[in-house]
Amino acid sequence: MHTKTGNSVIHLDRYSKAVLTLIAFFLALITVNLYFSPEDANAISSVQDVNIKTINGYSISGGYIPVDIQRVDGSSNKNLQVDIKTINGRSIYGDKLPVDIQSVNGQFIVGGNLPVTVK
Repeated sequence: MHTKTGNSVIHLDRYSKAVLTLIAFFLALITVNLYFSPEDANAISSVQDVNIKTINGYSISGGYIPVDIQRVDGSSNKNLQVDIKTINGRSIYGDKLPVDIQSVNGQFIVGGNLPVTVK
């Protein structure tokens, strides 16, 4: 440190200059980041209505979704294990399914007889 007529003059070495320059640079970067950083993203808290028209080019109509199962649990076996517990609210016991047949080939079934044609 040199003194000249009441004024102080400080000389810094290269290391001190480099450290102070880096500190000044990062303080400026923090200040710029505070004013020009992106806003926080806010998700909408309500449920969004999504209308899907097609899946893989197949049109969705009547509430049916076209599903092509290629693999189940890593297996490409064509058999799909299904465990059905109820059909239309009716419980399934053993290996019997509750079936309600109303027509066969467009003919309504009246009574307990099925229309059968032997060829």
